[in-house]
Order: sequence, then C-alpha cells, then structure tokens
Amino acid sequence: MVYWSYPYHAPYPFYSDAQVSQRQQPEQGQPQRQDRRFSEDLLQSNIGKRVTAYMTYEGSEEWRNRVFTGVLRQVGRDYFVLRDQETGKDVMLLNINLNFVVFDDTPARLTRS
Repeated sequence: MVYWSYPYHAPYPFYSDAQVSQRQQPEQGQPQRQDRRFSEDLLQSNIGKRVTAYMTYEGSEEWRNRVFTGVLRQVGRDYFVLRDQETGKDVMLLNINLNFVVFDDTPARLTRS
C-alpha cells in the first residue's frame, strides 16, 4: 500500500506553509528564544560527574532494562561514554536507548560552560 495515495483525508486541518510561518513569528515585545538545548548539550555540560543512566533495549530479554552508573567521560551527538564503576571499563551507550539520567553526587550543570 502506498501511503501518500491513501484515499481518505487526514482528520487534521491542512495548513499551508504561509500559515505555519506566520504563526511561528513571535509577537512584538515578546523575547525570542535564541538558544536551543538538547540532551547531548546537557550531558556535555556535565562531563566528569557521576551519573546513573537508565536504558531500555527493546527486543532483548536479557538486556531489556539496564542501569549503568559511572563517571560521564565523553558525549557525542547520539551517544555518551561512562566509566562503569563496577567494571572500571568505558561503556559507550546510545541516546536512542536512554530513558533518563540521574546526577548522583552534585546537581546537574544546566548552562553551557
């Protein structure tokens, strides 16, 4: 089945690009947010801190839900590296499997350094 030729209409109203771009413009006097932050930005600001990462690996019974605790060593666009406190080994974990992170010893740094 080809989805773009599906005979039924979507239940949502259609908006043209002009209508969407008009709505995205900030009103006069309203401050415009310049800085967008993503999870990797927050993790990058906290390299060297002890964290606990809660991960889910769908499709695997043995590795379904895993918890990793260690020092945050490196952060990439779609991954991060922890020095596992149990094994002493560096573990690369993918952001796509990440549920949440707990900052164990000190509060998370929320601004860029």
